[in-house]
Amino acid sequence: MKIQELEPFACGYAAADRDEKEYRIACGFKSFAEHIPLSIDPSAWFAGPVHLMDRLAFRYERAAGIRADESRCRAEREANPDLRAELDRLMDRFFALETPRIISKVRSPEQETMERCKAAWAAGGGHSNPDYELLLRIGTNGIRERIALFSKIHTDRQTFYDALLLCVDALEIIADRYKALALAMQETAADGDKAILARLAAALDHVPRRQPRDFFEACEMFWLIFTFADIDSPGLFDYALGSYYETSGEEDRYACLTKLWELFYQTRTWNLCIGGSDERGNDRSCALSYDVLKLAREKKYTTPNITMRVHPNTPEALWKAAVETLASGIGMPAIYNDECVCPALEALGIPPSDSHLYCMNGCNQIDIFGKSHMGLEDGEISVAKALEFALFNGVCQYSGERLGLETGDPTGFDTFEKLYDAFLRQVDYLLDYVTETSNKAQALFAAYAPNPWKSIQIQGCIEKGLDYKNRGPIYGHGQILTEGLPDAVDSLYALKTLVYDTGKYTVADFIAALNGDFEGCGELLADIRAVEKFGNDCDGPDALYGAVTDHIYRYAQTKETFRGGRFGIGCSTFERAANYGRHLGALPNGKKKFAPLLADSIGPTPGNDKAGPTAVLNSVLCSNQLLATSGNVLQLKFSKAQFATPAGMQAYLALAKTYFKQGGQTLQINVVSKEELLDAKQHPERHENLIVRVGGFSEYFNRLEPDLQDNIIARTSVEL
Repeated sequence: MKIQELEPFACGYAAADRDEKEYRIACGFKSFAEHIPLSIDPSAWFAGPVHLMDRLAFRYERAAGIRADESRCRAEREANPDLRAELDRLMDRFFALETPRIISKVRSPEQETMERCKAAWAAGGGHSNPDYELLLRIGTNGIRERIALFSKIHTDRQTFYDALLLCVDALEIIADRYKALALAMQETAADGDKAILARLAAALDHVPRRQPRDFFEACEMFWLIFTFADIDSPGLFDYALGSYYETSGEEDRYACLTKLWELFYQTRTWNLCIGGSDERGNDRSCALSYDVLKLAREKKYTTPNITMRVHPNTPEALWKAAVETLASGIGMPAIYNDECVCPALEALGIPPSDSHLYCMNGCNQIDIFGKSHMGLEDGEISVAKALEFALFNGVCQYSGERLGLETGDPTGFDTFEKLYDAFLRQVDYLLDYVTETSNKAQALFAAYAPNPWKSIQIQGCIEKGLDYKNRGPIYGHGQILTEGLPDAVDSLYALKTLVYDTGKYTVADFIAALNGDFEGCGELLADIRAVEKFGNDCDGPDALYGAVTDHIYRYAQTKETFRGGRFGIGCSTFERAANYGRHLGALPNGKKKFAPLLADSIGPTPGNDKAGPTAVLNSVLCSNQLLATSGNVLQLKFSKAQFATPAGMQAYLALAKTYFKQGGQTLQINVVSKEELLDAKQHPERHENLIVRVGGFSEYFNRLEPDLQDNIIARTSVEL
């Protein structure tokens, strides 16, 4: 084996004849395309370099940029003794050129402590949603024309444009190599494989340079781009590929979709979005939208993570298909409301023509398809930790360190307003910290981890002559997530009721109880349990919830991003809720010290909702979700009996439509019984295929950590 075949990206990166990092990275991409060993599995139909970049010791990663895996390089030296000298020279050259890993520059000791104690964390990378509709429509020939046009305008950015051309070269080179391989394999292939290899070769003779002629070619071109450097989110899948689906034969197109679906599952593909409206309210769904849902029901896979956008003109047939898919138990599709999301984006200055191109990246963060770098996971704060800081004058109960502000001895707060003010100051402190740290990270990513590959795929970069990570995309807003907001609200309301309204207890009584983890405080715990909780359509806690969310969402939007936008807020806890609970001391809502139970979404803390799903929705609607510019997840769990009959499914549909009409952003649900979950925890071998929804994605129940399993079990199961 030659060194170029073993480490093609590093060879190209090190041998570049210019020092600009974006150019070196592009040279690495081209060398990767020229030399990486390729193979074709005819049974998969479509060819692409799936995870080949990940197998290299020296590679490019979408978030952190250049990555050097020294342990893998040592293994390569042992396995290839004839290449040791070249590998050593390559390593020396690579590290001489390589800026120390960005993460080491971003994470100061302070940030490490904040993250370790689950108070807050910040980053600046994330997922992306390339403009597959444009890429397929104009092909690489069209991309070259755009580069030629705008390079004449930005004459001082020639190296940037040369880097983009190298990336276009790379895509065409790897397509040509796959074409040659498919032709060569035909000579010895079994009869059943010859036809697909011939079809693949014919497709690659046309794409990616030109627009696909049918759905097979569209899938092949999409798969080449999608798998070249990383596996990410397909975005508005039916919008990008729907026209090719419409003009292909029904049997063949569904067979192509099935093959692509298998590849999505094998590669843990992220978010695939269907449905939605245009800026005039017209429905955008098509035959592909329906067949995505049909295939999801048939396969019952955990991935890709399906999102469906709805609006007043969504066809009833599509609603019905979505509910039937939810009834299969896969926790998908997550349903998003255009009438909430689009106005929220438009308030940021995004015009309706683009706000209606929103889709989800990663699990469920909001992006503008092909036009933005909206900062999936720019950071996260624990709202419950902010309350802990307010109650202990900035001291973290997990570590014993002062990580928050000194807002004063809480026993001296003689009014609830003073306690509440201290809490909001701690919240603002965490938001200040996260947005400032994220902006530092964003600047470092722009300087040290440019991505010319993504820059040819996202609108704005070619037009501005700026990299994807350096303010190139048209939109550069940010997204901060929250944890434990409902827990903080219930705790605040317990203090308000039992200390400031009734006077039965003092703040000192509560502090003592928290320090002792409620040991010997049976009466206090009973009184806390009797206090109204958020999620039951009760005016007191619900109004407080609305006030807290309003403050957080509005304050975040006063913060500008390095990328040229504003920060927004959402709630997508993923699998982290239980771990955040483990890093919190006891709370005034009765939570025990370091217990893992914590709210898993914007909805009530699991087990606290006692009045049914309508009450939950009414409570959640006390917050202005038009302020939420990131995925603002609400999760509900319904019994299988609810979805076992047409009447039951219709009842859910009516509930969902009412919620969206009143301003709700999204609904994600599990259709499973509590008994089944309990049995699955005790006897996992009986439930190997049990799928549950986990804060933004679906996963097999048996793969989850025990604490997270308990969190999901605790979510109230409801029937309408």
